[in-house]
Amino acid sequence: MIKSQNNKTIILTQSILDDSSEFWIQRPQAMLQFQLQDALQVVNRNRLILKTLMLGGHYIKYGEEKFLDIRNMFLEIVYHPRTSSTGFRLSKNGEKLDVYGEVQSWVEMLKKYTIQFNLQQKYKIIKKIGEGSQFQVFKIKNKITGFQYAARIYDKVKLHSSNYLLDLIKKQVTLLRQVDHQNLIKLYEIFESSNHLYIIQDLIEGGTLDCKISQMNFNQEQIIFIVKQTLNGLEELHKKGYIHGEVGLKSIAFKYQQDLNSLCLIHYSKVMLMNVARNNNKKMISQRTSLKNDKTYISDLQQLGIILIRLLTGYQFHQFNLPNSMDEIKTILNFKQINKELEVLLQQLILTDFETQISDNNTPLEVLKNDIFKKQLEPKNFILKYQAINEKNQRTSLKHLDEDSLDIRSRVHTLPYLENRQSNSRSLSNRKPNVTPLKISTLHKLETLAKSPSQSSERRQSNLYQLPRMNLMPKVKQKIQ
Repeated sequence: MIKSQNNKTIILTQSILDDSSEFWIQRPQAMLQFQLQDALQVVNRNRLILKTLMLGGHYIKYGEEKFLDIRNMFLEIVYHPRTSSTGFRLSKNGEKLDVYGEVQSWVEMLKKYTIQFNLQQKYKIIKKIGEGSQFQVFKIKNKITGFQYAARIYDKVKLHSSNYLLDLIKKQVTLLRQVDHQNLIKLYEIFESSNHLYIIQDLIEGGTLDCKISQMNFNQEQIIFIVKQTLNGLEELHKKGYIHGEVGLKSIAFKYQQDLNSLCLIHYSKVMLMNVARNNNKKMISQRTSLKNDKTYISDLQQLGIILIRLLTGYQFHQFNLPNSMDEIKTILNFKQINKELEVLLQQLILTDFETQISDNNTPLEVLKNDIFKKQLEPKNFILKYQAINEKNQRTSLKHLDEDSLDIRSRVHTLPYLENRQSNSRSLSNRKPNVTPLKISTLHKLETLAKSPSQSSERRQSNLYQLPRMNLMPKVKQKIQ
């Protein structure tokens, strides 16, 4: 139950995402693993009775042959008028189930599958951070925990007018409810009003790999770590029976600005069920001999292989000019010497075609067995700050240096685009000639050969904003003679 702008009560009986009109269902055919089992009070014919309820996935077991499929049911927090106890209500098409007792853990698990009302009671909308052709994205903050999320907001009028868009959202929501992995964007809950649909998910503040690749260069260890994290996300998707279908630079994002370990896959508009892909593949093969040379369809791993080559060499392959052998890759990229483990990885990615991807084997899992991933990879920050050079890297690098000293200028290549900074006080290339560079001794002590301020004939500019001089003395009116 919600209120419109005219403060009139509007009763939503069924969510725009719901395709079924039934409230109670018989025992589902799927094998259920129950995560919760509690003795709770339920309302039955206006009386409170004690009932053992069990929750398994998106099913609640109410009796031996009586179940609830909670997907897209409306969820509300309710209070019993006589006992004042807290509970939750599941409703759909005029039917409802009220449950009271220790229900906090139940609500936490139910909210991923259900639809709630009154977004602004729980969240504070901070600002708009993006938009698509059919939706807007806002940064929101939980009023109790302070955690920040992203809210994708859809206009229900547009959803009703476009079956394709509505089916696409239903497919994405169905997928995100099934997965819970650090390298996949996470769905938290869904809200609905009379005019809008709100999907609450992870906030992406670090940008996409497409943005990062234009701002900096990655070293080989960081590239291998990016590939490994992406493979972990794809492995989870394939395990759940899905193909991503759109693994690209814009589909790999980072939740946090300077955290390489926050990588996650986004953009699920081309996700396809593995079974559907197999059936479609059989139909296409009946019309042609094979899809191996058909570049219209390429696998998730081939798309990741294109990204790996771009990160390593800067060369951009496309699905229609993708090489068919490792020798062809070496010829095009002029690889004279390449690490054996890296060569095997490229082969596994580029040569795993669409047909192989939809076989019974979990192809990302097979690739993750590569020896190159068995080494300890640390998720180092890929945006290094001038004042926060990693101490561990200092100790490692100083072992290979002379006993004298190391000019800081020799480390400029590890700080992407540092020389292009605008600030005169922090740019190494714009320092005044009378100030010699800082030096780091093998004892990790900073030394400077610069003259002291008293000896320097020229005073160095301050990097602080210069405030205008102000006459703080009060004005005194002169007496007219």
